Amino acid sequence: MPAERDLDRLYGLPRDQFTSARNDLVRELRNAGRKDDAEEVRALKKPSVPAWAVNQLARQHPHEVAALVKAGDALRKAQRDVLAGKKGADVRAASRAQHELADELVGAAREMLEKTGERATQATAQRISGTLRAASADPAAATLLTKGRLSEDVESIGFGPLLHVAPQRKSRSRPKRDRTRERAALQKKGKQEAVAQARREAAAARKAADTAEREAKRARERAEAAEKRVASLER
Repeated sequence: MPAERDLDRLYGLPRDQFTSARNDLVRELRNAGRKDDAEEVRALKKPSVPAWAVNQLARQHPHEVAALVKAGDALRKAQRDVLAGKKGADVRAASRAQHELADELVGAAREMLEKTGERATQATAQRISGTLRAASADPAAATLLTKGRLSEDVESIGFGPLLHVAPQRKSRSRPKRDRTRERAALQKKGKQEAVAQARREAAAARKAADTAEREAKRARERAEAAEKRVASLER
């Protein structure tokens, strides 16, 4: 696995320097005999403009980004509490808190982009906002968000569609049958979203486990190679 410091340096560079720096790192790793690590680095994509901006926010505003991730966790918990029928769950308040933190960071990102000569258009700002909110509410993406190593925009997944359908007070003139149907439809949709989210988390966990296994295998191979070299020198 490439050194953490190398990855941090790579994603912290100006966007227009990413590709050349990545290629230089690939050559260094290959010259050092670390072919697997070199291939991993070679596969890294140049960050999109929104992803690059978010990565720099993680470096320049770490406390604010950490607060956003915490707000994303709170939002996911509130959404799950609603689906479980727990009283006191306030999805709207949690969503509002997350949006406010994201909006503050978007403002900082636009200023940063303008200073670097990138166009901070409204469309770019919306993509940054969407990435911040989606990544903060997804455990796997939140890790990359906190480390500042996103390569692409992050789209809303899991409970996203539920943000605008939190339970509301129904009009007394509506038939009870209609209200029952609406609640049933909402619960069904919520369960489907929960299943989808659980599947994504399971897939991310499997991917992490596979990566750890490959890293352990490479470590064993390097250790065996080192032991063989020692043995050959001691003859």
